[in-house]
Amino acid sequence: MIHNKAFHNGIWLYLLQIFNTAVPLLTLPYITRVLGAEKYGSFSIAFNIYGYIQVLVEYGFILSATRKMALNSRDVSIANILFSSVFFARIFLAFVSMFFALLYSIINIKYPEQCICLLIMSIFSFGYSLQIHWFFQGIEDMKYISLTTIIARTFLVLCIFIFVKTPDDIYLYSLFMTILPFISGAISMAVANKKYSLHIVKVSTRDIINEIKDGFLVFTTSLSSKVFASIGITFLGIFSTPTEVGIYYAIQKIPNILIFIWLPIGQILYPLSSKKMTASFMDGKNFVYKVRRIIMILFLCIAIIISIFSKTIIDFIFGDEYTVYHYWVFPLLIWLLLSINNNFLGHQILLGGGFDKIYSKCFQIGVCISVFLNFILIYFFKGDGAAFAPLLSELCLTVLEMNAINKLKT
Repeated sequence: MIHNKAFHNGIWLYLLQIFNTAVPLLTLPYITRVLGAEKYGSFSIAFNIYGYIQVLVEYGFILSATRKMALNSRDVSIANILFSSVFFARIFLAFVSMFFALLYSIINIKYPEQCICLLIMSIFSFGYSLQIHWFFQGIEDMKYISLTTIIARTFLVLCIFIFVKTPDDIYLYSLFMTILPFISGAISMAVANKKYSLHIVKVSTRDIINEIKDGFLVFTTSLSSKVFASIGITFLGIFSTPTEVGIYYAIQKIPNILIFIWLPIGQILYPLSSKKMTASFMDGKNFVYKVRRIIMILFLCIAIIISIFSKTIIDFIFGDEYTVYHYWVFPLLIWLLLSINNNFLGHQILLGGGFDKIYSKCFQIGVCISVFLNFILIYFFKGDGAAFAPLLSELCLTVLEMNAINKLKT
């Protein structure tokens, strides 16, 4: 196992996951106090919109190009054509994203801070053109993904602590939060060029269009996932104040960090579930339910402890300005538990059992329900509605997935 390539790749990816979980714990308490709830809210609204831009520019290449690279990892010429096609496709998508950012800024010109933050971020969306994670995944050499990201993020964390000192540094903070792809991408490119002779070559427009077509289905799934996760912040930014958005965005980080802790567990569990489902769907389902019972009890205990000390925890992490809405963490923690439960139902059972279409149908219906509930609840109840909408949306998804599993003929 020690000499197994997959084992090494797993270690590097989990190291990166741990690092990505730890960094917000360092910077978030600092930045929420330095910027204050209002400025942090303006940044959060812009950063949430930038998340849609990120999905557009990253597109579906992380899977479509990775698959092609895995099949042609020994052919340098094919690798260079593939890399160049993805590179130019992302350049085009970055220009498209800048157009949307400019359009959004014109429509929302009465909020200059968030518009300037968004425009700064959109400019640096070109950094995703340099990202070649799909290349390293395709050749099964994950350590460079982790190393380049850790080096770049460490540098930017230091920049945040050194240069972001007052609420007026909101634009500088926006820059630091979005320049990561440029730095890690440039380092990755240098490594890939030296070790694997990867470089830009001349490609046709047809090559670029073909890559965009091949990644479209993955892109639509990624976009749906982004909508499902972020539509609350989007509507809250429309119907509420930047201060309320900033407080909600900060408090939401608590269950999100717990989600980061859960993700590696789900990733480890998925191949095991898939193997057991392939051998026997019933045995696999029983295995998933047994593991679910243990994991759910563990995270339930964590959620209860956080709930009991919620006011103290929020005051300690974010500052007393954020404690006025500390009760928002209660429905968000219930959402966390439902989200983990839905991973067992959707990913481990439906996807693991090969019922991709059924899972996709449940998820897409769930996205539509989420958009509707977030719109209605946030329109009438602002931040209170934003806190309860994910809970109700996830509960609907639970019902959909349970109903789908019960209908399966095994």
